[in-house]
Amino acid sequence: MRKIVVTFLAKFVLTFSAASVAAGYYVGNYLVGFGLLRGSADDPQAPPRAYALLMPPGTWNYTRPDAPSEEWRLISPDGLHLTATHFRPEWPRGNWAIIVHGYGCTQENSYYLASHYLAQGYDVLTPDLRSSGKSEGRFVTMGLRESGDIVGWAQEIAARNPEARIVLHGVSMGAATVMMAGASDALPVQVAAVVEDCGYTSAYDLLAYQMETSFRLPSFPGMNLLDWRCRSRAGFSLREAAPIEAVRHARVPMLFIHGTVDTLVPASMAETLYAACTSEKELLLVPEAIHSAASQKDAARYDRTVLSFLDGTMH
Repeated sequence: MRKIVVTFLAKFVLTFSAASVAAGYYVGNYLVGFGLLRGSADDPQAPPRAYALLMPPGTWNYTRPDAPSEEWRLISPDGLHLTATHFRPEWPRGNWAIIVHGYGCTQENSYYLASHYLAQGYDVLTPDLRSSGKSEGRFVTMGLRESGDIVGWAQEIAARNPEARIVLHGVSMGAATVMMAGASDALPVQVAAVVEDCGYTSAYDLLAYQMETSFRLPSFPGMNLLDWRCRSRAGFSLREAAPIEAVRHARVPMLFIHGTVDTLVPASMAETLYAACTSEKELLLVPEAIHSAASQKDAARYDRTVLSFLDGTMH
């Protein structure tokens, strides 16, 4: 009798485990496709489907800067063809800003900030990140491989303008991207500062937070299954997209900005990042600003803080 019970329990456990793994496989695959895979049957250039759920309407201003421009192209370390736009100011000062858009967006989402930098005499580069806009790529990597691409754009500016001084300014996933770029050993010496606006500590932390707060689901084992399928299908681990590790090795001064009522990326993540950063640093928390909207909620204070920070670093 005991042998029968043990055999039954063993088969039950094995069957249950196999069913759990199979369910995790299909659910994980779906979530990777939903959240990271670019394109749809109707539009191969469309952002991942999750984008429509995450980004509130009216957050962005898409007005193209009224400035001379030209298209730049770059090949990424893994062979993708990337595109950016260079906007030239009326009175150049030798300073450059690379404006990095967020998840599911394109360089058009950077135009609002680009106009502000142009008014200050900055040359501005607005890249389409990989898997966005005119740039090639299938999967969004939450800033991991995008950060290497931004280093590549900075190297391109430095090659064309050896005397340039460059700031990397990113919003949301773009903020995560510039934080990781700011710790790269390949970062050219011309990069003098990083401005990150509403970035996260890591992609894993962000999705675990959303799973628990928005969906009321335990992050374990869901995140483990999601990360497993992400590694298998998209070729990277969500734990690797970790600005919290990068800022501990920051090579340039960093300004951290966050809205206090951000429900997508909690403001506590900005405080954690600021505390961990080992370079010269500043922190600005904007009251009542939602995700990615600090620059519009209190534009005067935002601009004043950014310009003051850069006045001390871009020389």
